[in-house]
Amino acid sequence: MNRSSIQWWKFQLHSTGTPLTYSASGIVYDASASSPWWYYMPSLAVNWANVMVVGFSGSSASNYVSAFYSGLKADGTPLAQPVLIQAGSAYYVPPSARWGDYSFTSVDPSDNQTLWTVQSYATSTSGYFWSDWIVSIRPGP
Repeated sequence: MNRSSIQWWKFQLHSTGTPLTYSASGIVYDASASSPWWYYMPSLAVNWANVMVVGFSGSSASNYVSAFYSGLKADGTPLAQPVLIQAGSAYYVPPSARWGDYSFTSVDPSDNQTLWTVQSYATSTSGYFWSDWIVSIRPGP
């Protein structure tokens, strides 16, 4: 069954001037046999402790476009499998193909640990278009 997923790669920067090297990768994917989630429009940030958070949109045949996040701890263990931040509540009826403009994930400069993600979801409160949901994620060590 076809579906979309989010894939990321980690490259190691070297101060010695040697070339960039690949060190890890991962994928956010729903392997369900029926009605899988489709994930798209990601944004990613890594904090000072090398904790990664990726925010993104997702939908399925039975779910409106919703907001999610996932991530990894510094040791490579999952921070969270896709976590539903805000469920969509209506069909997305685009006036233009602009979905994903507001996918943004960033480290809070006040503590360099908390990560914030801004993700869009489909809603009927704005006339069957979209709204944004903002959430902070403060991962432990």
